Amino acid sequence: MNEKLFKRSPAFLNPELLSVKLTTLMTIGLLSCSIQQSFAQRIHIDTTKKPLKTVLKQIEEQSGYSFVYDAGIVENTAMIQISLDEDGIQAALSKLSKELNVEYKIVNKTITLTRIKEKEGTILLKGRVSIDDQDGKSPSYQAGVSVAIKGTNKVTSTNNIGEFSLEVPMEATIVVSYIGYKSREIPAKDIRKNLAIVLQKSMDYLDEVIVTAYGTKEARENQTGSAFTITRKDLDNRPALRLDALLEGVVPGVEFNSQDGGTNSSARSRYSTRIRGEASTVGGITSNEPLWVVDGVPLYTGGTTNSIPGMQNSISPLTYINPNDIESVTVLKDASATTIYGANGSNGVILITTKRGKGAPKLSYSFRTGINRRPSSHLNQLNGRQYLNLVKDMGMVDQLGKIDTTQDTRWADVYNRTGFTNLHSLGLSGSTDAVHYFLSANIYDEKQTIIGNSTKRYDVRSNVSGNVGKRLVLNSTLAASYSKDDMFNPGNAYFQYSPLISPFGPNGEYIERDPNGGLLQGMPGLIDQNEQKQATAHVLGTLGFTYQLWDGLVFTNLNGADFTSANEDQYFSMYNYTGSSSNGEAYRGQSQVLNLISTRTLAFKRTIFKGDYDVVLGTEARKEERRSVSATGTNFPNDYIREVGFVSTDNRLGTTSRDKQTLLSYFGRAGYVYDKRYAINYTYRKDGSSNFGKDVKWGTFSSVGAAWTVSNEDFWPKNKILDFLKFKVSYGNNGNSRFNSAYASGIYKYDSDYSYGGNSGTTMSRGVNDGLKWETTKMLNTGIDFRLFGRFNVAAEYYRNVTHDMIDDAYVSMVTGFRRTYQNVGKMQNTGLELSVNGAILQKENFNWNATFILSSNRNKVLQLNEDIDRVSGNTIMRKGYNSRSYYLVRWAGVDPSTGDPMWYDLDGNVTKVYNTENRVLVGNSTPQYYGGLTNYINYKNWNFSIFFKYSKGGYYFDQATRNNGLDGLNILSGNQSIDMLNSWYFPGQLATSPRLSNTTTSSIMNSTRFLLDKTYLKLDNISLGYTFNSGLIRKLKLDHISVTAMASNIAMWTPYSSKKGSIKNYESLAKQFGVTSGSVVDNTYANMLSESSRVLNYSLGINIGF
Repeated sequence: MNEKLFKRSPAFLNPELLSVKLTTLMTIGLLSCSIQQSFAQRIHIDTTKKPLKTVLKQIEEQSGYSFVYDAGIVENTAMIQISLDEDGIQAALSKLSKELNVEYKIVNKTITLTRIKEKEGTILLKGRVSIDDQDGKSPSYQAGVSVAIKGTNKVTSTNNIGEFSLEVPMEATIVVSYIGYKSREIPAKDIRKNLAIVLQKSMDYLDEVIVTAYGTKEARENQTGSAFTITRKDLDNRPALRLDALLEGVVPGVEFNSQDGGTNSSARSRYSTRIRGEASTVGGITSNEPLWVVDGVPLYTGGTTNSIPGMQNSISPLTYINPNDIESVTVLKDASATTIYGANGSNGVILITTKRGKGAPKLSYSFRTGINRRPSSHLNQLNGRQYLNLVKDMGMVDQLGKIDTTQDTRWADVYNRTGFTNLHSLGLSGSTDAVHYFLSANIYDEKQTIIGNSTKRYDVRSNVSGNVGKRLVLNSTLAASYSKDDMFNPGNAYFQYSPLISPFGPNGEYIERDPNGGLLQGMPGLIDQNEQKQATAHVLGTLGFTYQLWDGLVFTNLNGADFTSANEDQYFSMYNYTGSSSNGEAYRGQSQVLNLISTRTLAFKRTIFKGDYDVVLGTEARKEERRSVSATGTNFPNDYIREVGFVSTDNRLGTTSRDKQTLLSYFGRAGYVYDKRYAINYTYRKDGSSNFGKDVKWGTFSSVGAAWTVSNEDFWPKNKILDFLKFKVSYGNNGNSRFNSAYASGIYKYDSDYSYGGNSGTTMSRGVNDGLKWETTKMLNTGIDFRLFGRFNVAAEYYRNVTHDMIDDAYVSMVTGFRRTYQNVGKMQNTGLELSVNGAILQKENFNWNATFILSSNRNKVLQLNEDIDRVSGNTIMRKGYNSRSYYLVRWAGVDPSTGDPMWYDLDGNVTKVYNTENRVLVGNSTPQYYGGLTNYINYKNWNFSIFFKYSKGGYYFDQATRNNGLDGLNILSGNQSIDMLNSWYFPGQLATSPRLSNTTTSSIMNSTRFLLDKTYLKLDNISLGYTFNSGLIRKLKLDHISVTAMASNIAMWTPYSSKKGSIKNYESLAKQFGVTSGSVVDNTYANMLSESSRVLNYSLGINIGF
């Protein structure tokens, strides 16, 4: 029966049917509103205090109805101050009756008012609760606020417009509470008529609200799992324009690595994201990326990579999430927090909550402009003089041919420019009793520092929720983005161009060949002749509702869609080397991804006496479909016709691909907190995925978490040193289903290699594996939270995650007919420590200084491989008992001082001058020993200032750039080389860092630890300074607020390197004796090698105006 779930998608996931249903629902809703409004008679009473009789008479005159009432009602309420502006008599009477604490009844055109009967010694308390976020916006009514009689189990909660009613004894005290806000206690005897209650947002760190799975919220104080939240305030102080870049260095246990592709884009570059290390096989078989969830919808981030499939120059889907629309980001890391996501929770979950409207209508406009500059620390090459001297030292100056030896071209300056970034944002938000709305529009324009690259993006968003009655709330979100990108990626080839060559010809045009006829690949002239563009549309939307069945019990239905369509156009001109051999070549590609989700949950949340109960049950269905099509054409009639359809069929080649996955899930979570001392929760999830073998499609995941707040015990002494202490622990398991759906069902190959009668044939290249099952990660997390001196909040955690049944491409017996197949053969472990310290350093009337320190450490170990055979890939190795990102290299022994020959170590540790890959050994890994960040926020009167440092200690980086450009003189006439070559060996006795220069020897530049760099660094990542103008000036301009902010990012980076130049005495005299014309300089370091887009220096100025 379970198999059938994956043969046909559930009906409610059918895109066409879903579209019809949603359209019908929205049409009915709009018609209902129109009909209701057409029959409504508007009742308007101003706010002036007046006799009740006068108010009733005005209502009679405006409505045509008449009142009948007990005289005592008027006597008890002689004067009244009420504002009415309602559609219809019913709405006006509803508001009036609450104010007077009476009941009304309409018969024909007569309205009868009667007192509400109360039990002896009790009162029927009615009221309305609103919350104040202290953000300058007016308070808004809140559903789900707990209203309880102190010391009893009697409790109720507010409906979706903040209303409640509760019968209470005259001598009782009511307690009004809501997570993240200060509770209020109000004696019943002090209450007269209806009660209007406003809860102020709590500034206590322990009361901070953590948004967890499926809309659940919990206070940090009661948390059993590992979750970290970044608020809107934190995001405002970060100048990054990419969501993942905003999180870098501020979340414990989260590591980012840039994968920009050489375009130096601030917003377009891709990042690999790792939460608590690598949980799956390194190499892209299964995904190590976290699950990104936006307003309840899992965002498609490329399966096993952070990219859009089918695109030759892919852009991360995270690019299309506008950071200005984000309210908060929560990172879930342990089993207690992530198991409810089951199938894709093993790599962690990142929840993104976008803004919602509240309070009075607010219109805001912000503009940010900035310049982007190439980082000061980049790969250093020889200048013209240094290069010429090096050629002279090698005795090859006569072989330069027609090259002008007086030329000095800095090729990095030819390909780089000062870029700019402009961002316009317009927002409208607010709420009424019936509707909450947030609308935004953004225009993003960037010219990257690499020439030929630019991005224009247009974003719009609409988040709207509306109350239908007192129990039903309709919710909708819609975000659309369209981006156009011009792309030119010259790679690193230009680093190797000779500085003695000018980039321009006699007429000022870019040249393609040097004066000796040598080809210069990736020259700027290609930008005008070739074409490389990408256009992407992205739509993310939800439509659903919540219905309050009764106090504390809410049913939620959420339907969402995530759609991406990317088009890529490339043309290689017949007039340059890229397309001359094919007489022009065009490529057209399109990729579409559709992700549909439908979730239904039933949530119960009540406080009974001293216990808080929180239960969620749900079911979820997902369908993910990917399609791509591409076409290539050659032999064009001219360079103006660039469409594939204009060439003959013999010169066309097309490809298509399609992949579909479905997932059906059932889940539940039960949590209990007693007296803010003891907390426990249990989570269960069962997933069925079409990705796995037919015998093992279903996976079951569960977790349990517990916490003990010791400082809330009666025996804990009240003190100012350690006023909060909590221990927590959790254990459970999660799964990973994100990999190619064909791994279990087999892979077929269709081509001419297996033809019959001239027709192409199909063969199976990978066999069916009906037993391919879930990767499962078992997670243990322990932690301690405490507060010192009432101002330093410390959280420390230890984790141990073990992935079982890790999927790998394993060799199998040839009798199966296949050489390899995907199997569950591996096991991986990650252990680590995380520390976060949040401190209120100084708190004065007009001066506040807060700081956050983050430290993370991860240790990765491979516990099992297929038959425990090493997996070697290039310079890396996976070996049982070692880090999965270990390097496998020959050890560099330096330069022989007497001969200048390169030296290495053999397996026995002996020095040898013969390079042999058989001497490769495991020599460290790329995982840092620890890493993190330090953020400082300072507020003084109207000024605000923030500064952020990132750091990393340990770990290695293989410097491919120096290996490619520091060629020890090899092919010196063909192009430039690294400035490190100035430290080459020249004479006996010299302690050089580079071997003697040679135009023929290649052994010295073979892969070895010579090119392995320590990744330790300290980076000044960004600084922000802002000023908010005083209220007096604002009032004169009739504005709500004006603030100006100046920011800078990627400012400076330090590495613990010093000069490596020769240290023998009388170096200068010996150099002169041997005729050395080159000098000695500091080598390139890790800071020079880093991806430049992650270090583009940016200065920006922004203004925000509220109306």
